[in-house]
Amino acid sequence: MAEYDYDLFVVGAGSGGVRAARVASELGASVAIVEMDRLGGSCVNVGCIPKKLFVYGSHFAYDLEDARGYGWSAESKFDWVTLRANKDREIARLNGIYE
Repeated sequence: MAEYDYDLFVVGAGSGGVRAARVASELGASVAIVEMDRLGGSCVNVGCIPKKLFVYGSHFAYDLEDARGYGWSAESKFDWVTLRANKDREIARLNGIYE
């Protein structure tokens, strides 16, 4: 069986775990970090970020309708596939920051 010797072993590569690992490493510690799924944790991958992107996207229908009262006219058409693809692209970008 292999033997490992780390000053800090971080379980979970969410925002807090990644930050702790980076700070400890910058201070000279030998660090290991493990993650069961994807870097960034639940907030980046399935929680805060996707939710906020969907909420922001949902406001445009109201905003476009409201803009008519200010002299604007625009055709609005919602594309769920595009919203999901852009959400996935943003999550991938954020995951790349954690690597």
